Amino acid sequence: MTASTPATAHAYTRLREQPALALLRSDNAAVTAAILTVHLGGSRRVVPAAEFVTEVAADLSLLRDGGFDLPQTAQEYVSDWVRRGYLIRRPGAGREETVELSAGAAAALAFLETLESPRTSMTSSRFTNVADLLARLARDTDPESSSRLEALTAERDRLDAEIARVERGEFDPLDAATARERLADILALSGEISTDFARVNADLESLNRELKDRIIRSSAARAEVLEEVFAGVDLIEDSPAGRTFRAFHAVVLDPERAETFDAAVAGILDRSFAQALPAQQRHVLRELLTTLQHDSGTVRSTMTGLSRSLRQFVQTRSWQEHRRLEDAITAAQRVVLDALRTLTPTAGARSELTITSIPLASIGTWALHNPGDVRATAPLAVVPAGTVDLAELRRRVRESEIDFAELTAAVAATLAQHPSATVAQVLTEHPATQGLASVIGLLSLAERHATRTTDTELLRWRSVSGVDRAAYAPRYVFTTPPAEWDR
Repeated sequence: MTASTPATAHAYTRLREQPALALLRSDNAAVTAAILTVHLGGSRRVVPAAEFVTEVAADLSLLRDGGFDLPQTAQEYVSDWVRRGYLIRRPGAGREETVELSAGAAAALAFLETLESPRTSMTSSRFTNVADLLARLARDTDPESSSRLEALTAERDRLDAEIARVERGEFDPLDAATARERLADILALSGEISTDFARVNADLESLNRELKDRIIRSSAARAEVLEEVFAGVDLIEDSPAGRTFRAFHAVVLDPERAETFDAAVAGILDRSFAQALPAQQRHVLRELLTTLQHDSGTVRSTMTGLSRSLRQFVQTRSWQEHRRLEDAITAAQRVVLDALRTLTPTAGARSELTITSIPLASIGTWALHNPGDVRATAPLAVVPAGTVDLAELRRRVRESEIDFAELTAAVAATLAQHPSATVAQVLTEHPATQGLASVIGLLSLAERHATRTTDTELLRWRSVSGVDRAAYAPRYVFTTPPAEWDR
C-alpha cells in the first residue's frame, strides 16, 4: 500500500540530516564534492589519511587562487568531513589511518555525476539487457520441465543458427557507436557496484551496533546470550547485506571467471572502437576487475573484523560492563525524573562543586623579553659563495631519489616502437641506470598504469656497483602511456 503524503514528507525530512543531502546542502558543496571525487571517487577508494590531507592542502591552494573563499586548513576541513559523515576514518596498517567515502557521500557524488554528465536510459543495449535478464529469470524459475526444456531448446537452436552464420561468414560486428554505448552502460553499472560497497560496509557496521545494543539491553543470562550469538549462525554474515555480499565475493574471486574477464577486457581494448576512448575510460576498464576485487576484499575484512569483535564482546564479558553502565545511567535518569516532580531547575542543590580555574595576574607582573640576553658574542665568519655544480647536484639527487622522469620516458619510447611492452622489454631497450632503484620504479609505474597478468617474467639489470642481477617478478603489460606523461 502506498504511504500517505504526510508520512512520506516526514520520512524525507529525516533524510535531510543524512550525509548525502547534508553534503549537497553545505555551503562549500561544489568544492567538497570536487575534492572527494578527484581523490576518492576513482579507482582509489581508500587513501592514507596523512596523504589525503596533503593532497587536500594542495587543492585548497589552487582553489583559493581560483577565487574560492576557503579560510580553514586542510586538516580542519578533513576533520569536519569526518564529523559530518562524508568520510569514514579507519585504522590502517600499523599506526596509519585511512579515509574513504561514506555510503551517503558516494551516493551524493553519483547524483552530481548524473547531473553533470546525464545519460539516457532509453538505449537499445539497456533494453536488450533487461529483456535477456527477464527471459533468463522466467526460464530459471519455471517449475514445469516441459516449458523449461522448450526454452532451452529454443536457445540452443538460436545458438546453432548463429554458429552456422558465423561459419559461413555471414555476420557483422557491432558498429562503433553501439559498442561505445554498451561499454558506457558497463562502466556505469560497475560504478554503481563500487558505490554499493560503501553502502554494504555501512549496513554491516550498523548491524554490528544493533547486535551489541541488543545484547546489552537483553535481560538474559550469559549462557543464553552466548547461545544467541553462537547458535551455528553468524548473525552478521547471515544478514541480508552479508548474504548478498558473500555471493558477489565468491563470483568476483573465482579464478575461471577472472581469467575470462581479463581476456574480455584485453579483447575490447584491442578493438578499433576502443582506440578512440578517453585514456581515463581505458584505464578504468583495464583496472576494473582489480578495483572490484580490492573493494570486495575490504568489505570481506570488515565482515571478518565485525564478527570477531562481536564474539570477543561476548566472550570477554565486555557486554556485562556495558550492561552495568546502562543500568547505572537508567537509574540516574529515573532519579532525576523523580526529583523533577518536587524540585525546580532553579532550586539549590545544597552541595558544593569545585571547578578548575586559571590564575589571574596583572599585566604589570609580566617581564619583557630582552633580545640582548641571547645575543651572540663571537664574530660572524663570512664564507664566500661557491659555484653550483649542476651535474653534481643531479648525481646526489639520483642517489636518494628514483628518476621517474627517466623511467616514464623509457616506457613511452618503448611503446612508440611496439604496441605493448612488459617491464623486461623496457629494461632490455633502456638499461637500469640506477640499478635496483630503476627496477623498483618501473614496477611501481606498472602497478598504476599497466595490466597485471597471471604470469611472471625474468628481469635483468646491472647494479650500481657493476654486478649483473636477475629476479623473477609479476608480469605487467604496458599498452598506452598516460596522457600526463606527455607533459
